[in-house]
Order: sequence, then structure tokens, then C-alpha cells
Amino acid sequence: MRGNQKFIDDRCEADPETIMRTERGFSLVELLMVVAIIGIIAALAIPGLQRARKYAQSGSAIQSLRTITTAENLYERRYKVYGTLIDLAPEGTLDTNLGAGFKSGYAFVITVPALAKSFTCNANADEDPVGAPFFFTDETAVIRFNEGAPADVTSPPIPR
Repeated sequence: MRGNQKFIDDRCEADPETIMRTERGFSLVELLMVVAIIGIIAALAIPGLQRARKYAQSGSAIQSLRTITTAENLYERRYKVYGTLIDLAPEGTLDTNLGAGFKSGYAFVITVPALAKSFTCNANADEDPVGAPFFFTDETAVIRFNEGAPADVTSPPIPR
């Protein structure tokens, strides 16, 4: 017990500036190191997260084109013509976002010629279209893509 008392007495007799310095907290160098480490981690993680988001949106657009193709086939069997998004949405085969023409960062546009015996559908990237994949399909149900520009019937099909 006596040893502890001596430590407390020595501390009380010490210079108040020394006591303040030892109990002050983190130094500026320590804080800068923490900020630098967080910056490095963020610099490594953010591009990967953006790439993953782009791939997820592309996958969602491809699946939406498959859904639109199925909805078009069902509509054509029932009415003997293909329909636009306005025609397909009330049928209950499309969700509300896709029926409005927008989903997962893509705008969907269905074009039906005058006789309505065929259709084309484009999925165009809304966010950051430079370098983004664009997609296209028609009544053949082959989904085609093009990087950075709208896809069309001459674009290569998506890899399986």
C-alpha cells in the first residue's frame, strides 16, 4: 500500500505541464496516420464497389430484357400483335418500375412498327453512359450488347 501512496505523492508534486502532456490524448502524427490509412483503404475499395455496382446493374438490365421478351410473347399470343410498355404494364407481367421504362440505372424503350408484327427493345444506361454496356433485343429473344453506345441488331450477342 505504501508503494502506491508514494507514486500518487510523486505525481502530485510533478510539474502540472508534465501531467497535462501525458494525459492529453492522441498526437497529431497519430491522427494523421489514421486518416492516411483510412484514405488508402477507401482508395482501394471504392473502385471495386463501383465496378460491382455496374455489373449488378448490367445483370438487372439483362434480366429485365428477358422479362420484357416473355411479356411480349404472352401479349402477342393473346392479341396477335406486339405491344409497347404502355400496353404490357396493365397485363401484370412487368413490375411497376419496368412498366414505367426505368430500372436499375437503365431506360427501356420498346419500338413496335405500324403492323405490330415485330418489336425491338433497347436498354440504355442512364447513369455514366460512357463505357457502360447498352443492350438490345427483338422478337428473336437474342440479347445483344455494345459498350459505350446503343446496341442494335448488328451488335454481338451477350456471352453465355
